[in-house]
Amino acid sequence: MTERKQCRLWWPEWLLSSEPSFGFLLFGWFMNAGEDLVVAAAVSLSEISPCLQQSEVQELLRYVNRRMPLPLQESSTFTLLGQCIASCSEGDLKMERQNLDDLSQRNDGQEHCNEPEQSSPSGKAVRSSLGTAFAENYRKSKCGCKKLDQGLELFRQSSTRCGTWIQLIPQTQRIMFKENRWAPKFHHMHISGQWLPICDVHLIAYKPPLFGSHHFSLNSWGFEKEVRAPFNRPNWVARLYKKSLLPDMDSVVLAINCTNAAKVHSERYLSIKGPQIHFRRICMLLSMIWHIVAALVASVSSVVYIILQVFHRSLAYGSQRFFFRFLKEILRHTFQNIHIRSCQLLYWPVFLQTYGFSSSLNMEYSHKASLKKHFIWSNVVVDLLLGNIIGLILFANAKALSFKIMLINRNVTDNLLRSGFAWLMGVPAGFKLNTELAELLGMVSLNAIQAFSTFWFIASSFLKYFINGLSLFGIVMGLTVQAALCIDMLKLATLHISMLHQLISVIYMQQIKAVASLWRLFRGRKWNPLRQRLDSYDYTVEQHVVGSLVFTPLLLLLPTTSVFYIFIAMLSTSISFICIIMEIAISILHETPYFEILLWIMRRRRFPSGLWFQIPALSSAHGSISGGLQHEGHSTFDLSMLMSFDTSGEPGYAVSIVQSNFATLGQVISPYYRNVLQGFSLLFGKSSLHGILMGQRIPLTLGARFHPAFPWMHIGCGEYWKLCYSSVLACRSE
Repeated sequence: MTERKQCRLWWPEWLLSSEPSFGFLLFGWFMNAGEDLVVAAAVSLSEISPCLQQSEVQELLRYVNRRMPLPLQESSTFTLLGQCIASCSEGDLKMERQNLDDLSQRNDGQEHCNEPEQSSPSGKAVRSSLGTAFAENYRKSKCGCKKLDQGLELFRQSSTRCGTWIQLIPQTQRIMFKENRWAPKFHHMHISGQWLPICDVHLIAYKPPLFGSHHFSLNSWGFEKEVRAPFNRPNWVARLYKKSLLPDMDSVVLAINCTNAAKVHSERYLSIKGPQIHFRRICMLLSMIWHIVAALVASVSSVVYIILQVFHRSLAYGSQRFFFRFLKEILRHTFQNIHIRSCQLLYWPVFLQTYGFSSSLNMEYSHKASLKKHFIWSNVVVDLLLGNIIGLILFANAKALSFKIMLINRNVTDNLLRSGFAWLMGVPAGFKLNTELAELLGMVSLNAIQAFSTFWFIASSFLKYFINGLSLFGIVMGLTVQAALCIDMLKLATLHISMLHQLISVIYMQQIKAVASLWRLFRGRKWNPLRQRLDSYDYTVEQHVVGSLVFTPLLLLLPTTSVFYIFIAMLSTSISFICIIMEIAISILHETPYFEILLWIMRRRRFPSGLWFQIPALSSAHGSISGGLQHEGHSTFDLSMLMSFDTSGEPGYAVSIVQSNFATLGQVISPYYRNVLQGFSLLFGKSSLHGILMGQRIPLTLGARFHPAFPWMHIGCGEYWKLCYSSVLACRSE
């Protein structure tokens, strides 16, 4: 008996719409030793020239295959899969099936020749049994294949002898649609010269991926394969490798994502044109408008480019002077965000350029390249929009806002700082402190507060102008630069608190270290800095006496220093926390993928996260199909279940529709916020708490590296205008 084969036929949904009146050729890929047949294009025989030669068919396949991505070329080759004959009656199908079974039993599974039938009694008997439709419309070979014209027939004979060739027949069925749709039914297959009339087929209908619509992916969204170091695997891992593995579905999904490109190239090579509406004048008008828009955008961008280059050269000229270095250190966050915004304004045409030839073939690569392409300009637009909104609000309420800031400063200085240090110089919360040390620390702190109050009284007259400048920064450069300037100004306004915290923390830290060192002296231990451990040590009597004399006053003065340190550390930590929250907001504004969020809301199919199969109830116009897998509802991606056919004489037939799971909004944006949240968790971890208790200070910044960080651009103004112009024109194809 002939070997029974199981295969999956990946069939595009657009072929299910209308039953073909003419036969057509199937183009696609054979994968996984013929277990997966991916149909990419179907060309009607009526649209193909009858003079097509075999060399032209092979050149077509090479032409399309050279334009496929390299991973797909390595896994499989684009080829002519076979043909699907035109519709016929049910009686003809049964009569042909019976005669083909007789031929299969007569030849006992041997290879059939592909020569046309001769005028023999047996040939006439077979031909007469095929029915009127087949006898009049089709020329058959002995294996049952429909003969083609000239070059295509030579290619078919070559494929049936040493390659793979399939023949399908249409049959009307109801598959998850209100109206009847036709679906291909397996007729027979040739594999390496073997003729297989019985084959278990799993028909998987898929919607061909299109740019801007959807694509398929086996992995979860944002999944990246990690490279791990080799290690000794246990025996049970070796036993797992001996088990039969699932077929290479990555190559199948890659082929499906490239079906549209293969279809377009095939039809272009064969000069097949679909129905088109002739509107040349409208297209010419739209093209002219697009060129005008591109020229205007390029001109505006060139003006911005010249302004940024002038400012950059001016700053580079004065970068060696002390005043500029001092100003850059004070306004560090502002300069950093201005550099980022300037680079974003300079590099936007670079990111709008195409990402290469391979990205236009695979829809998955095209969609991911499109997301990267539109990341920068979407961030700039949203940032400038928010900056204009906040800037206009600040500009309209500059006088009232300056009055509130002065009121807040007066309350903090009088009710919090002065009152707090005066309270610490007395008996705070009933604690008896060292009077002399408390008065010394209190007077130093009050003098620093008084000096800063005088400075603030002089600077308050310029506060309104500063708010107007801040609003102008937001309108021109965006909300991130505006927030960065607020961070720097807050640090400058609380400089006296930072200086007091630095002074008292040094005293507190040295006192803590001295007490801990003297305590180790009494225990007979010594810290070994090389080995990072405590070692035993024999101290002399003189060392113990001096240690006792020093340990007592340090221990008695420690509560006074600790009270002042805790108070000033609370103020400094609050300021650091406000600055860090503002920096996190800046990082979120820089890293948020606004274009992806908008696209996720409008077209969630652009974010696939795994596959699943919808298995409909399959029924035929002439009755149910025996041996089929019938199930309503959803199914997970389990290939063993999908290919569980019976082993009877009738061929198995299962139908399913491949669907995609969609990524959630958290899965889309979480990779962008990973670095920001990681830095925030490290800053407020156990090590930071231990550092505060030991006298260390919480940093005023996260030290986050914003994305993107580019070097400064140095090209001519004319070249930059051409770059912007071509970038805007490149967006027209999308």
